[in-house]
Amino acid sequence: MTEAKDIIIRAENVKKLYRLGDEEVWALKGISLEVCRGEFISIMGPSGSGKSTFFNQIGALDIPTEGRVFFEGQSIFDSTESEQAWIRCNKIGYIFQTFNLINVMSALQNVMLPIIFQGTSKDEATKRASDILERVGLGERMHHKPFELSGGQQQRCAIARALANTPDVILADEPTGNLDTKTGNEIIELLRSLNKEKGVTVICSTHDHKMLASSDRVCWICDGRIDKIASGEQFRIEEMDKDTLGR
Repeated sequence: MTEAKDIIIRAENVKKLYRLGDEEVWALKGISLEVCRGEFISIMGPSGSGKSTFFNQIGALDIPTEGRVFFEGQSIFDSTESEQAWIRCNKIGYIFQTFNLINVMSALQNVMLPIIFQGTSKDEATKRASDILERVGLGERMHHKPFELSGGQQQRCAIARALANTPDVILADEPTGNLDTKTGNEIIELLRSLNKEKGVTVICSTHDHKMLASSDRVCWICDGRIDKIASGEQFRIEEMDKDTLGR
């Protein structure tokens, strides 16, 4: 049995209600999930399943209607707004599908921004950002602006920015969704290496089968509930069986 000290994120019976005029829509209908420190987890589900909504709850970006989300044993939304902001700034790195880079800034400046917000000096922020960009393979492109970078390079820059404040958790929303297969595979390998080498907990929202197969666990969400959870190994075996039957 997993000890409580190993659990970095815990969701308890999380529900989310949206009101659209007179209509009430329960996007989440009671999801409970524990994520262990150092895990690589993929969350998948069809459009409208509640996957993105749940992603926002565990990332401290949106408040549940019911239920609680804990980060390192602390109930996030029972904390003050400043404490929540500190968790988002220092503990969680976000990677968005559309990159969300600032176009008038270079790759280096984009990565420096969260470091400076943390109160770090400009010289130290420059050094840290440069080191991170080297780590993700953008050492020779750090002075280029986003529109001068390929899609894969922009995603690498987004990953570097997510790593800027050495977070314990990376939340990646469809990190390979806008990329070609080769570049997507490179991003998966980069995230997995960060997970293995640095011990960063990675939670991805994805439909990419290679991402799913690379995960420690895969969580399927359907109609606002967890449908099933399987290991990445189990997913790989199921996919191989499908390929065998399809021949």
